[in-house]
Amino acid sequence: MRVAIIGAGISGLALAYYLQKLGIPYDLLEAGSQVGGNIRSVKIGDYLLELGPNSIQLSPEVADLIRELKLEQEVLPAADNSHNHFVLRNGAYRQLPLTPFSLLSDNCFSWKARYRMLQEKNIPVAGHEYETVSEFFERRFGPDVLEYAVNPYIAGMYAGDPNKLLIRKTFPQLKALELAHGSVLKGLSQTPAETDLLKSFSFVDGMYTLPQAIADKLISLHTEHRVEMATRSQGKYIVSCSSPTDTDTEEYDLLVLALPAHHAAGLLHYTFPGMAAALQNIYYPPLSVVHSVYNRRDLASPLEGFGAMHPKSEDAFTSRSIWSSSVFSGRCRPHEVLFTTFVGGVQSEHLALTNRETLLKQVHEELKALHGITADSPNFQYTHLWQESLPQYDIHIEDAHDMAQTLENDGMYIAANWHAGMSVTSCIRHAKEIAGKINSIRVHAHNS
Repeated sequence: MRVAIIGAGISGLALAYYLQKLGIPYDLLEAGSQVGGNIRSVKIGDYLLELGPNSIQLSPEVADLIRELKLEQEVLPAADNSHNHFVLRNGAYRQLPLTPFSLLSDNCFSWKARYRMLQEKNIPVAGHEYETVSEFFERRFGPDVLEYAVNPYIAGMYAGDPNKLLIRKTFPQLKALELAHGSVLKGLSQTPAETDLLKSFSFVDGMYTLPQAIADKLISLHTEHRVEMATRSQGKYIVSCSSPTDTDTEEYDLLVLALPAHHAAGLLHYTFPGMAAALQNIYYPPLSVVHSVYNRRDLASPLEGFGAMHPKSEDAFTSRSIWSSSVFSGRCRPHEVLFTTFVGGVQSEHLALTNRETLLKQVHEELKALHGITADSPNFQYTHLWQESLPQYDIHIEDAHDMAQTLENDGMYIAANWHAGMSVTSCIRHAKEIAGKINSIRVHAHNS
């Protein structure tokens, strides 16, 4: 059995690693010269910048990877106060409650809003198949939670719009709690919290440490190998790719697409046109990431937390900022602070496409106003535009998810965040599941 994996983002890398451990032959084909996909850490002078994910959440799969890759000494836990998240409300920051239950006693929300939240346990199970995140949270918790907790979280973390994202795709665990217990709060109260597995961390040299460490272990990783075509003939996949020195065509038993939806679509037009059409409908909005550095003494107040979210109703230019130097050490010089700020996403796409000079100035002016910064300009600024950032789990992704399951019967698998979930942890977990499925096929074929 031979497996072709196309795309060396974290999903493709993790899958190749698991297949290698199982002794299953594979080729991991990556068009670019670097691995890691959206995980990108950039070092410029004294500044360590994350262009993609800023941290990763611990899970059993991730813990095993860290140990096997001997990265324990490279792990950098988030600061103790990083569980503090803030939200912009009426022009000022307020700390969000740490847990759903503390919402009920926290003054971030009015007594009326808290009373409405308390009624959640009495709200009957309802909704419909295509219920959105907005519909779900407003139905169960009321409009205030939707406006000042859910909406900014979705805009900041998913670059999305809760009016469009499906609850059962975006937060399947919450919908499952409602169905199983009749209430999200009841379900949470009866679900033991595994606090160790909720911790976030990065690495001393940034998030790119993880994909690079996996790549270093792989024996069949081929960078600068662009797949031009993937077809199917007599139960086999024929993969043609080009490299700087050669053009090659190989035959494989199984095919795994570890690619963004639009890239995967281009390879499936002839073999699986229905899937290609479904993939074209998955939307990735533009998102700009801006890093800004200031002298610590120029801030009116210390940054003691993970960062802040900006609800759409506050009419802010940015959707959120991570206080990167407060979360992880070594991101800038000791006397400085580093903000990682996000602009754009579904709710404000045009802002992400603002010309560079104006973008940097607007971000600076907003940071200055919100944090009482006295400096006329940052010590350093850097921006990166993701023309296509995060896949949106809206109604248009439904067909692609359904077809992905069906195509496994034809020996084609999907290992990508548009199918596995958008977090690094979810991608690694899903890659391990796919490796298990492929191994089962091998065992079954051997025993037949």
